[in-house]
Amino acid sequence: MSASIEPLLSVENLRTSFFTQAGTVKAVQDTSFVVRPGEILGIVGESGCGKTTAGLSVMGLVPYPGSVVGGRILFRGTNLDEMDEDDRRIMRGEAMAMIFQDPQAALNPLITIGNQIAEIFNAHGRVDADEVREQTLVALSSLGLPDPEHVMQSYPWELSGGMCQRVMLAMMLVLEPELLIADEPTSALDVTLQSEILDRIMGLAKDSGTAVILITHDMGVLARAADNVIVMYGGRIVESADTVTLFHNPKHPYTAALLNAIPRLDRDMRPLRGIPGAPPDLLDAPDECPFLPRCNKATVVCRTNPMPPRVTIGEGHTLACYNPLTEGRTS
Repeated sequence: MSASIEPLLSVENLRTSFFTQAGTVKAVQDTSFVVRPGEILGIVGESGCGKTTAGLSVMGLVPYPGSVVGGRILFRGTNLDEMDEDDRRIMRGEAMAMIFQDPQAALNPLITIGNQIAEIFNAHGRVDADEVREQTLVALSSLGLPDPEHVMQSYPWELSGGMCQRVMLAMMLVLEPELLIADEPTSALDVTLQSEILDRIMGLAKDSGTAVILITHDMGVLARAADNVIVMYGGRIVESADTVTLFHNPKHPYTAALLNAIPRLDRDMRPLRGIPGAPPDLLDAPDECPFLPRCNKATVVCRTNPMPPRVTIGEGHTLACYNPLTEGRTS
């Protein structure tokens, strides 16, 4: 993706926190990235690293007791946090949309699929019943759902998880948004359905110029679909690069550890290497590098200094690490 194309979305120093009785959970800290039309940006990291919260922050859907406490989110140059809620609600669906991680939980079990999709059209001023029905059938058919007429009349609990995932994707695409945030769109699906969903998302970016933020824990998904990748840990971006660079020359020990944990068919059989320890507690976020307790490359510099700044180390390649890997390996 050419850097000369103006960003559709710019996130600058985003900070999102949850204010609980136990204290403040700093879920996202000083996070910045851009997404351009037609680009698929992958966000990867372990559960609890802040990737879903970053997506919800962009959409203005951070649940209570959380809120965006700092930074700017610019869409087409407009600061979304300065928009009133009515304008932002209209923008959701028409200009940007989000596929949630658990499609069966995101769909209303008491309303048929057809009526749920119709609600989207009606909320944005499209009320002609025949037109809505026709576009709903087209949307469901385009996702490869068998017998879309039957699907329209079905309730979510009557459909499989894979069908619900495709229904959610159809719902998010009926208004042709410019930005799609897909949160774990292939989780809990078999490999055939994973491939179909990824092909559809990649086709959107290529054919329609839709910008996509692909949130996942699956490095294999990113290898296939993403143009650029940011790696999050402890609520922060620790590394970002184009996909080829990140996979062939990772510099952060955490990125390399994630890659080392992927099963490979092109290497001799050997045990998978996990990452010892656990992610940090963001209720008591550390001042130093959050990966320090689990890092086998840490030095005295890492242990005696605050969080390393995120710096540019190559074209489009940024890193937050005092002791980057020299050959993209952890050992």
